[in-house]
Amino acid sequence: MPEFCPHCFWLERHIDKPPGIFPGIFSTLDSITKRSAHRSFNENNCPPAWLNLPGAKSVVEEDTFFKMPVEHNWVLVGKPDDIFKMADNSYHIIDYKTAKFTGRQDELLPMYEVQLNAYALMAEVYGFAPVKKLSLLYFQPQEDLDDDENFKLSFTTHYLPVDFQPQKIMEMLKQARLILSEPSPPEANENCRGICNWLEKYREYEVGSMNKE
Repeated sequence: MPEFCPHCFWLERHIDKPPGIFPGIFSTLDSITKRSAHRSFNENNCPPAWLNLPGAKSVVEEDTFFKMPVEHNWVLVGKPDDIFKMADNSYHIIDYKTAKFTGRQDELLPMYEVQLNAYALMAEVYGFAPVKKLSLLYFQPQEDLDDDENFKLSFTTHYLPVDFQPQKIMEMLKQARLILSEPSPPEANENCRGICNWLEKYREYEVGSMNKE
């Protein structure tokens, strides 16, 4: 990410990561989405219309939580939203995103690309090979309601293909290990919006308070 801060990364790994809150509604939406896709394959032997995935033969029903030791003393873990087996017996990994579709303008895209490529790397080791396609599937809420009496929000779907670059994962893991091997935190990214930014504001506040006294 452009604002990645090695200083914050070092602090998070050596001390602790600040608490965060992930809204539960997104987990609920993901669960509903997966249930719809799986039900369509089970009942109709085809993907649902909203999935728009020509050539999909089946969806992987088994638990796909991956945990895999890799180089540079790391353990990769991950749980793909869905893995589809295609007509040519290759696999297509899809990650569902409930968000406004902005194409390549999405500032989180580099993170999503790494996420999907890490899934691909692990999936092939777990026997889901070859992985030929990776995609983000955005669910964007429609801006207009069809019925003002009954609040029913509908979504449009948009695919965004992700380049297959699993070797990129190993390069990043090596870089991460080099950062953490430093005896003290490295220099911060001047564009940091994380811990560094918060600490700087805290110091300014503390100095300001002392000057008032």
